[in-house]
Amino acid sequence: MQYKVKEDNLAKSETSTDINASVAWNIFWVGFILYTISFSFPGINISLKYSQPFQIAGMIILVPSGFYLIRWNFENAYLKVLFLIYTIWSFFVIIRGFSLDYNILKTLIFFAPFSIFLYFVPFVVIFRDGFANLRKLFNVIIILSLAFLVYVITYYRLLFFGDSGFFRVPTVVTETFVHFLSFPVSFILLTYLYHKKKTILFAVFIIVLTFLLVTVRARRGLMFMTLCFMVFSYVIYYFTNRGKILKVILSIVLLVLLVFYAFLTYSKNQSGMFGLITNRIDEDTRNGVEDYFYSNMSVTNLAFGKGINGSYYCPGIDETQGSVTMFRTAIETGYLQIVLKGGFMSLILYLLITIPAIFAGLFSSKNVLSKASAVWIFLYTIFLYPTYVNMFSMTYIIIWISVGICYSKSMREKSDEEIMKVLNFKDQ
Repeated sequence: MQYKVKEDNLAKSETSTDINASVAWNIFWVGFILYTISFSFPGINISLKYSQPFQIAGMIILVPSGFYLIRWNFENAYLKVLFLIYTIWSFFVIIRGFSLDYNILKTLIFFAPFSIFLYFVPFVVIFRDGFANLRKLFNVIIILSLAFLVYVITYYRLLFFGDSGFFRVPTVVTETFVHFLSFPVSFILLTYLYHKKKTILFAVFIIVLTFLLVTVRARRGLMFMTLCFMVFSYVIYYFTNRGKILKVILSIVLLVLLVFYAFLTYSKNQSGMFGLITNRIDEDTRNGVEDYFYSNMSVTNLAFGKGINGSYYCPGIDETQGSVTMFRTAIETGYLQIVLKGGFMSLILYLLITIPAIFAGLFSSKNVLSKASAVWIFLYTIFLYPTYVNMFSMTYIIIWISVGICYSKSMREKSDEEIMKVLNFKDQ
């Protein structure tokens, strides 16, 4: 009788823990949505006094719930050691460059690309019940995509035709919307097997709209990234539908027709809507900045970085503000951005964690989720050249969730049917 009571109490305790974790996940994602969507407001010329209160509200509920979800538990011993070293080094990077200066603190709190919170994103690897809450992740991605659609419809004149005083304002708005709101939907395309058709169609629509927008704004790096998402999503679709030859053939035909139609559309509008990409197709905007970067970085700086507020001498014009700049705290080349803050030490640790995850997810897994996670990590490792991806964003969160999935042997060995039951997106 005593054993029965103990078993009942243990079951109740576990159920209570699951419920508490589920509530914490809901609170965490609500805070993240508030922070992310409101961060986009300054990019569309809405006063900071309207957006920052929502960011503060998001932080107030995001931070405590995030700390509650952390549980120092690893399936993989290699990841445990590397993650500990990576965590210690990240705190070292924060301490080295931390300042109580008002403007610096505002940047670290409110400006998501350089936010202090991005250094805590890797902890999602050890969030409790993380895999059981993947459904919430996909729901948040849909919400962000809907926000992207609303923003694009509301500000389509600025995005597609606008020049609101400074040349780069529409460009900055585009990059903000794409990085923080629309790109995460690509993870739905990569994991299409688990989603309903209407969800997949919506994801396709968002990624096509994204490609059109970045093409009009002549963002060559974002064009490359969007095409990569499309191609790798199609590759996963192809290999998981090998028995459906007709669908594969029709997809190839449709792809050829779309490319042909896109070429005709571009040819007719290369001096109009697509004038920017026509003018910038061969333009080199990187070498000069990178030369300044290397000339301002000592061997010690390259090895260990300059800390969270690290900068380098690069005189120029901030076209969004119309002001002269002498030092920059960012560089568009992603791996150099990591080096600027944490040196090659940060970059090497990042690669030591992510590269084994890619191989495990691709070659030692039995389900599409693990392979899609590996592809996501691989793509964002490639994207470290055309843009910096280490931002406090959903795309970066997915990288570390994917790392956790790829290092989890129990997750990699699950069948697609088992994962479908967990997600419960499709009728079984």
